[in-house]
Amino acid sequence: MKSGKVIIWSSLLGFDRNDPDKGVERYLNQTGFVPDSVCALLHHCDFFNQYRGMEEEYILPPDNCAYYGIPRNVERERQPWTNYDLRELAANLTKAGSNLYASIFGGSLNNAFHQEWGYEHPEIRRHGRYGEENGTGHFVLKRFKDGSYYEDFFIEKVCQALQDYGMKGIHLGDGFCPPAGGMLHSMEFSTDFVEQFLGHSCVALPEEVSVTMGLDDEESETKRADWIYRNKREEWIEFNAWRWEVFFKKLCNRVHAIGKEVLVLGMYCTDPFESLYCIGIDLKRLVQAGVDYITANLLPTSCYILGKDEGKEQRPYYFHRYMALAPITAAYLPKGHLISMLSMQDAAEEWSVMHHMPCQHERDMYTMMSYQLIDKDGFSRALDGFWLCLGEGISRNDWDWERERLEIALSTQDAERVVSPAMLWSDTAHDAMLHEYIHTRRWTPFKLFYELSKGGAHCAAAIRLDGLEQYSGTLVVPNFDMLSVEEKQTVAAYDRGSVLCTASPGFNPVECGITPEIIFADEFSDWPMTAFAFNCSVSQEVRSEIDALLSMDDGVPNLVGDPMQVKEPEYTLKDTLVFAKVTTGFRDAMSLLLNKINDVPFDINKPNIILKMKDGAYRLYLFNDSEVKYRRAFVISQKEILDAKIISKFPILPPRYIETATGMLQHIYTDEKKVKKSFEIKLQPGGVTIIDVYVERRIPV
Repeated sequence: MKSGKVIIWSSLLGFDRNDPDKGVERYLNQTGFVPDSVCALLHHCDFFNQYRGMEEEYILPPDNCAYYGIPRNVERERQPWTNYDLRELAANLTKAGSNLYASIFGGSLNNAFHQEWGYEHPEIRRHGRYGEENGTGHFVLKRFKDGSYYEDFFIEKVCQALQDYGMKGIHLGDGFCPPAGGMLHSMEFSTDFVEQFLGHSCVALPEEVSVTMGLDDEESETKRADWIYRNKREEWIEFNAWRWEVFFKKLCNRVHAIGKEVLVLGMYCTDPFESLYCIGIDLKRLVQAGVDYITANLLPTSCYILGKDEGKEQRPYYFHRYMALAPITAAYLPKGHLISMLSMQDAAEEWSVMHHMPCQHERDMYTMMSYQLIDKDGFSRALDGFWLCLGEGISRNDWDWERERLEIALSTQDAERVVSPAMLWSDTAHDAMLHEYIHTRRWTPFKLFYELSKGGAHCAAAIRLDGLEQYSGTLVVPNFDMLSVEEKQTVAAYDRGSVLCTASPGFNPVECGITPEIIFADEFSDWPMTAFAFNCSVSQEVRSEIDALLSMDDGVPNLVGDPMQVKEPEYTLKDTLVFAKVTTGFRDAMSLLLNKINDVPFDINKPNIILKMKDGAYRLYLFNDSEVKYRRAFVISQKEILDAKIISKFPILPPRYIETATGMLQHIYTDEKKVKKSFEIKLQPGGVTIIDVYVERRIPV
């Protein structure tokens, strides 16, 4: 795609080893375009662990030839690919203008398809509070019995294989990084890894815990886990982040030296703070170590339609939560290293959002590419492109449908300004959040971002402090009290738009030179978050609405006792972190206030994101607040509307220029002599309509 990177993730079922070119021409005829890269989902990491070189031809295990070794997809039966076949595939994709990465997972299939390397090296297998668990695979940061590091062995195998196969690089996916098996509080407490922790952190275990060292049974590992997590939690999290950084420095230095690349998932639908706290990975440190791309998994629809979590409670639809990963992660990482998975379909996991939830699929791709990053260089899209998951067994007609929408989504490359609010990102506050969260369980910036969206007030960008001079508009500042002195002064002096801030209980903005127009706290919480706004005016009507929302307790219990002792969740892909109580009424009061103080040239009765495009158009993303019914959005413009162009593939009919919203079917469009200042437009169920509205004369370029 001309305006963004597109990488297609596909198992070998997407290609045909019986074709003279191993299926490359057939595959690219189906896609209708040449992707920047194809990433072969080879699944089992024994592709590298058991690499045998190219001296002779041999058949790859079934769990390399198909994801989970499944017998077929909609196109073909699983084929017995050889190492020579795969080498030819990589060469032919390169000749066609693309190339091939090798993608592996970290889990074990318990010798289902081949004798797995991990069973020959049990000391490398993943351990938790409950000892070694089947299916969790092995852990790259552990050591062999002789004290040498598995990562050194693995990196050597990776470099040999990438060179011999002629591949562009490696992608470390689910279960490898992040590792399989659970959350940081319960994994990995083997003797080996705890010894590494003690050596790095200079922590000394008490006698009753140190006697368990050398024993890796359930009781011993649980005893170590309990003491470390309760008493040395910050040190444990920091150690894990450091170990991953060390690994990636080694890997990237070696892989880059042979002209190859390193891509990594590094997160499980978690923002930078959750990734650190829950799985011990600092995404910025991975990029600084040399990782070329983080392949973020913004997958709200596929995660939702997969159903229940291992027989547990029904997983909610986390659309707003997952979407917020894009701007927040982009603000934290060095620029230019973030692409996002886009769920399409998966034969192994047996789902298809393309066919079973197409409206939500469109909403996913349009929304994730709408978010912007504002820094010292100005405005840019938060995400650099798409990682299509999975791009196999898809007909040309379906690819044409997909490609049209991908191009629409990526056209936000032409945005020049954010009209919706932007949320300030602070490295200082982020660095302080680990200690602060452990002891207060306060909301993170990510939590505030998506909760405001759930309340109907969408931010459209994350803004770094060095980008504040580039921005005019409404500013949202999470955790104002955690900013540096310089950052507080900069925010207090901001005068190009309204400002909404949150802070700790009892915080007084006057002490920072700010006279708030309105300030309120969540009175039903035992950690009553404070919100305040300045550089704005708030009517008595709005104040009354806010008071009404603040008067309602939603009945959610407060956290009781020491926040350090709160029971941690067992898995991600959900509302992972445990937070101090914030009532829905308080959240909705902040959302209401943000919508009222945001100075935009339109009044819209549906949730929305607004960007200003380089050609002068205001691009409106109009979200349907119903997942199952059609709705109509009503838009009132402050200025005369000169033109309106529908950008999304729905609706087909133009907007209806009417004076008052009806929500009904009325084929009345416009009297060309009338001044057009309001219109109604259709929204598909669970979808988003995109329309470019022109209120100024366009100057031809």
